Amino acid sequence: MGYIIKRIFNAFIVLWIVITITFFLMHAIPGGPFTAEKSLPPYVLHSIEERYKLNDPLYKQYGDYLCNLVQGDLGPSFKYPGRSVNDIIKDGFPVSFKLGIEAILIAIIIGIPAGILAGVKKDKWQDRAVNFFTTLGVAVPSFVVAALLIYVLSTKLHLLPAAMWNGWRYEIMPALALSGMPMSFIARLTRSSMLDILSQDYIKTARAKGLSWSKVLIKHALPNSLIPVVTYLGPMTASILTGSFVIETIFAIPGLGQYFVTSIYNRDYTVILGVTIFYSVIVIVLNMLVDLLYPLLDPRIKIGEEKGE
Repeated sequence: MGYIIKRIFNAFIVLWIVITITFFLMHAIPGGPFTAEKSLPPYVLHSIEERYKLNDPLYKQYGDYLCNLVQGDLGPSFKYPGRSVNDIIKDGFPVSFKLGIEAILIAIIIGIPAGILAGVKKDKWQDRAVNFFTTLGVAVPSFVVAALLIYVLSTKLHLLPAAMWNGWRYEIMPALALSGMPMSFIARLTRSSMLDILSQDYIKTARAKGLSWSKVLIKHALPNSLIPVVTYLGPMTASILTGSFVIETIFAIPGLGQYFVTSIYNRDYTVILGVTIFYSVIVIVLNMLVDLLYPLLDPRIKIGEEKGE
């Protein structure tokens, strides 16, 4: 319990540091959210900045933002009139979340068995095939995969719609394109870990005791080989769930990723901060969950245990 409380306290410190650095870096960039507007008279610009309190001293803006944040208010968007950052996240995140979950499931369902197969069949054709496709998955960018999927499945075969977000048929290609790289990483991590585990003495002992190969693999080798995969899944899941701007742009998906990158171009400070905070919270929570999952995969690992004990 003490370990969890300590992690939560550290999480708030990390989050405060992220907020502070992001806030002051944004304001250090020359210009502002309304300086790009065409032919704005100085009095109009002053009136807009007065409305959003952008002409207040920087320390006051920072203090006001923290006070509003504590109350759960991420502020208004400067570029989407009448919309708050809370509304933007509320609208965009469910789309990115659904797409992300689909991509993660594809990556896990295909990546882990492929890695196990490659590890068990080391240096055989199965291993070489998995290594070939995972190398492609890591090397080829997701937007190239997306373009190929659109060309083959939509333009040539007319099996799936090329873009938009209106039903399960629209979700297949974006999910496949988004899952390519994490699927490859998961397969490679599983293979590497499986090879290491299978060379351990306790695996040889289990085999010497007469346990079947399938039982040794499932009961002894697989749980330990998944520890690096679980470690990778934490930040990977956060990254996918908060949206991929490239994939969402190619398929015209109204997810959170588009809002985030557009807000950077527009100097929409509150959207940048809000999405960054939201992303950071997801990363922190998932990393904590990963730490809690370790003992379930390997009972030798104790929560909060210091190295060397």
